[in-house]
Amino acid sequence: MSRLDWISTALEALRREGVVVLVTQCVVEGSAPREAGAKMLVMKDTFWGTIGGGNLEHHVLEQARSLLSRPDLMHLLQDYPLGPLLSQCCGGHVRVLLERFTDADACWLAALGQQVQETGGLILESRLKGEGARKCTRGSAKSGLTERAPFADEFGEPLPHSRPPRDQCAFYREFIALPLSPVYTFGAGHVGRALMKVLSVSDFPLHWYDARPEYEGGAGPVPVRLLASLGEAVAALPPSAICIIVTHAHELDYQLTRAILARGDFLYCGLIGSKSKRARFLRRLASDNIPKAAVGRLTCPIGLPEIEGKTPFAVALSIAAEINNIAAQDAGAVVASALAALE
Repeated sequence: MSRLDWISTALEALRREGVVVLVTQCVVEGSAPREAGAKMLVMKDTFWGTIGGGNLEHHVLEQARSLLSRPDLMHLLQDYPLGPLLSQCCGGHVRVLLERFTDADACWLAALGQQVQETGGLILESRLKGEGARKCTRGSAKSGLTERAPFADEFGEPLPHSRPPRDQCAFYREFIALPLSPVYTFGAGHVGRALMKVLSVSDFPLHWYDARPEYEGGAGPVPVRLLASLGEAVAALPPSAICIIVTHAHELDYQLTRAILARGDFLYCGLIGSKSKRARFLRRLASDNIPKAAVGRLTCPIGLPEIEGKTPFAVALSIAAEINNIAAQDAGAVVASALAALE
């Protein structure tokens, strides 16, 4: 499954440079640094994303940069045995698709992004052989879209196995989904700062608030916004947001928790604190008539308990691991529901 993030990044790169190469790791057999669906965008002097680093990424970057100056070649489908060819000890086998995009591709890229926003996820088909549209979206899940059969022949029939002979592959199909839910962290103290550092290397869109004017701006991975109006900030949250409450004041924690739970459309609402703090908050939420279904979705204490320690780093790591798991489960649900709807 591929996330939407690369689409807006590709459009921006095309506006700046006029050409970009999209790298998609289509198939992984055995052990490899990244999963099938991992993507990179390669420009002349920089790149975005990763397919796992090491020799594999080094070789793919070289190939992608050579493709930038090859207007006669729109794509390459390459196989890499990681052990024999690249001396990587993981020893698996990956298939990588490199695609050259230019200004002429901006229209369908923008349209694809809009379609994904409207549908929540769809199947993208890339033509590798023959005449016809280079890219199109499909409205049926009965196209052989599985991790074991992502390629189809010239008639559109799924080819058996995950890595059929390259000369038989006329189409590549993948599921394109919405990007990861944005993370809204309330609190720029020790835990908040540590959490934002940990999340800064993730794919989560990050937003950061604190109610203390002296913390505004800050020196973290994203600017700290002043929480001048709690009501306005919570009202502006998008649906399916991941909300993390780690402020300096219990009453502010409560008001944020109450307002977010009252909305009810969050993906995750995590509150830092002990079991006794949770019990006190639950009593107040009940007296404030917050729906039981929403209250039941409150996570407090926050973070994975198997990650031990109370240092800011340990707490931040446990929170990051927990929301990573939540996001992965949500992504799986998006794929399952989208494919079921296409049956």
